[in-house]
Amino acid sequence: MSSLTGTGIAKHFGGIKALDGVDIVITEGEILGLVGPNGSGKSTLINVLSGYYRADAGRTVFDGDDLLRLGPHEIAAAGLARTFQIPRPFRTMTARENVALSYMFGQRRHSLAQARQAADQWLEFTDLANVGELPIDQLTLHQLKFLELARALATEPKLLLLDEVLAGLNPTEVEESIGMIQRIHAQGVTLVIVEHLVRVVTALSTSLIVLNQGRVIAHGDPEVVMQEPEVVRAYLGSRWEHA
Repeated sequence: MSSLTGTGIAKHFGGIKALDGVDIVITEGEILGLVGPNGSGKSTLINVLSGYYRADAGRTVFDGDDLLRLGPHEIAAAGLARTFQIPRPFRTMTARENVALSYMFGQRRHSLAQARQAADQWLEFTDLANVGELPIDQLTLHQLKFLELARALATEPKLLLLDEVLAGLNPTEVEESIGMIQRIHAQGVTLVIVEHLVRVVTALSTSLIVLNQGRVIAHGDPEVVMQEPEVVRAYLGSRWEHA
């Protein structure tokens, strides 16, 4: 059973076709890796699916809802959440308040007391319990990345889109983040991971989509996909295809 099906998704910025008729199927319970060279359309696709950008064409159905007709808050209420590559917390609030706010405006409405309790639970889950009362400017990049996860999880998503959650982290932090992603998936959340660290996303993913110049050029088993000639050409150029 698919959780999300997108057909013919297009997004143009002037004369640039950032997404050029993308078809995508995300199956419930999977970890879908989304990779491609710089400028291939990965983050644009995440922005369209989450409602941050409005698509120019196409249709995306998520559990019966056509997402391309909904606003970002309605998409979040439908059960789809996302993180940003550059964390975007409310900087006048503490970490705990950030997570509590997300919980209050997720799929269901909750009281402030419930939101505070849930915030404590998600901060503990993401190893941030000791920084809950700190102002945002005192958190490290690693902690801000995990706060993005906590905020997204607080909305109780069925599908979570992770936009380069490993970007800017050192090797130790990358390993900790991989463990966190696996723990989130174990909670029953379907995941889409956008990542430049192809080795990592290939190891994590149950299936892989490769984008190039706004189009899907491969989709399937990660190990098989990364060996396909068109994928090799997209990453390394044609002279490497038969190397």
